[in-house]
Amino acid sequence: MNRLGLFIIKRIGTTLILLVVISMFIFGIIQLMPGDAVDMMLGGIALDSLGEETIETLRRQLGLDLPVYQQYFNWITGVLRGDMGTSLIMKAPVGPIILSRLKASLLLAVPASLIMVFFGLTLGVWSAVKENTFIDHFISFSTLSMISIPAFLVGSIFIYIFSVKLNWIPAAFNALPYEEYSFLRKISFFFTVLIFPSLTLSFESVAYVVRQTRASMIEELKTNYVRTAVLKGVRPQKVIISHALRNALLPAITVIAFNIGYILAGVVIVEAVFSYPGIGNLMIIGINNRDIPLILGTMIIISGAYVLANFVADILYSVVNPRIRY
Repeated sequence: MNRLGLFIIKRIGTTLILLVVISMFIFGIIQLMPGDAVDMMLGGIALDSLGEETIETLRRQLGLDLPVYQQYFNWITGVLRGDMGTSLIMKAPVGPIILSRLKASLLLAVPASLIMVFFGLTLGVWSAVKENTFIDHFISFSTLSMISIPAFLVGSIFIYIFSVKLNWIPAAFNALPYEEYSFLRKISFFFTVLIFPSLTLSFESVAYVVRQTRASMIEELKTNYVRTAVLKGVRPQKVIISHALRNALLPAITVIAFNIGYILAGVVIVEAVFSYPGIGNLMIIGINNRDIPLILGTMIIISGAYVLANFVADILYSVVNPRIRY
């Protein structure tokens, strides 16, 4: 087996260990919440009216009488089998609920990631090539402003302009019969409606990728091999794309991978602002109702996606720059 194969195996092992640590941390945080699943199930019923014996029976049925480490072991083994438990408020298995919402979230996250990569790299390269010109200063100022504006404010501005004033998009997305639309109408629906949550989701990430790409490109354009290529009469486009950009992509990939994870985590805020029925909105519902199985399920999926994005970035390093040795 070559070095890259061994590296991938090591990274898979490290990723699995990291996921276990994250799951333990999430489970531990949930244990610090006031009350437990029995309190949630009983709702406003007075505990005294049920009797201590009834309450203890419910806790035994749910495994809440076990030590915390054993509760965690039972939960994580269930997750590995595909069983994330049953939602306390929806009275249904958590796995299928998350899967249905995950599809909706990916409908925002995938286009947002593509927007981030395309505009981030394009504007970053353009700004570097036009260093110290009006275009460079304008892009740098714009990206700094984009980083300073939080996602919930960007989403609120979009809703105010395109929903309240222009009436182009709905104020709340959770009531839309999207699944009933035809294929062509779904495409039209995305470019006219869903594009705004996707833009909100990628807004800050685009700025980070632009700034990193610009810095890397400026450094590469000043290297001796690029100057030599220019002196030899190589076309500027080829110098930029084939020589400078290839090496400048290496640090940019780190930022892109990090921000893909940020996008996957950022759906929580964006979906709340647009009332979009995705996994982020589902997690908020779980938190508001203290639905512990639902909170655990959504948090582990979002955390896992973040870790996976960084794992993919490590693998891409070898593709972009084969000089790396493992």
